[in-house]
Amino acid sequence: MTFRFIHTADWQLGKPFANFPADLAGELSAARFTAIERIAGIAATRGASHVLVAGDVFDGEDLANATVRRALERMAEFSSVTWVLLPGNHDPARPGGIWDRIQRFGIPTNVLPVLLPEPVVLADAVHLLSAPLTTKNPGRDPTLWMDDAATPVGALRIGLAHGSIQGFGSDGESAVLIARERARTAGLNYLALGDWHGVKQVAPETWYSGTPEPDRYPSNEPGYVLAVTLQGNGALTAEKLASAHFTWDKKSAALTSVSDLAVLETALTGSGASLSRNLLQVSFNGSLSLSEHASLDAWCETWSGRLRHLDVDRSQLAVRLSETDFESLGSEGPLLDVARSLETVAADPAHKDHAHAALALQRLFGFAAEAVREGAA
Repeated sequence: MTFRFIHTADWQLGKPFANFPADLAGELSAARFTAIERIAGIAATRGASHVLVAGDVFDGEDLANATVRRALERMAEFSSVTWVLLPGNHDPARPGGIWDRIQRFGIPTNVLPVLLPEPVVLADAVHLLSAPLTTKNPGRDPTLWMDDAATPVGALRIGLAHGSIQGFGSDGESAVLIARERARTAGLNYLALGDWHGVKQVAPETWYSGTPEPDRYPSNEPGYVLAVTLQGNGALTAEKLASAHFTWDKKSAALTSVSDLAVLETALTGSGASLSRNLLQVSFNGSLSLSEHASLDAWCETWSGRLRHLDVDRSQLAVRLSETDFESLGSEGPLLDVARSLETVAADPAHKDHAHAALALQRLFGFAAEAVREGAA
């Protein structure tokens, strides 16, 4: 006997991405819905009949009806797949909550919300043991009941839960703790978990799939699903497959000259990811002259156009003053006088306006460099 399925989690449909510009926020939110189609395609390619979503299908309980209906309609389009949906800490199955609304809407025949901790037959000799959350913090391990759950002898047992493995941790908001050895104590062939937003194996039969579409700059491995194959003899394979539309990238770069940016450019263009779908957060450190800071401004402007989004942190990038910088402002005049005054303050770490003066110097030379470029044009 062979049973194939897709393990995914943390869709958080309806996530607003309020910290981004409105147009980008809309694209990021939409990408979470189009992930449903990509997951269905992966399921078809891998011959998987079921997609198990290990919690946080929705980002919250107060989503608009149209948002919830859109998700159900998208899943209904792919009728060859049974979508098994587990309530998580973002969308717990409590009275009057989002899952009650879903039931009133009418659930598509290929969508299976698992709202009770009880065995569910997925296929011949394949039983699902789920641990739906009914509150954001139940104060107990919701998988404990699986240890005593009865299923037919020889049946495959698949656990589905959402929370933090004890001793491992999670980057989600869940306060739910799950025993690391639950798969062993409950005789599970596989335990599909959600809440950690990257792919992670934490025990031989226990995996986090992560979110299929990243929603933050990663410290783990988001943007994948797991294609799982279980054999009747207990053999298990879990294959990590890319599912993301957008790439969220986090980099740091040490600069002693603007020429050092070439290393970062090579990393970006050589990654194989589409620049137009890349969100980059980059932290610069080191030091540049004032004129090179102006060149960095121009670089950031250029790459803001090439990338879908660029978030730059220059707080650890120092200003290296040189006479050449001041010569670019002329031999005399009020502009040069202001620059010299700012230099005095910026060079004194004890001055209360030290940081502001350094930033003002960067802006001043940036404007001067821009004026020179425009004059040359």
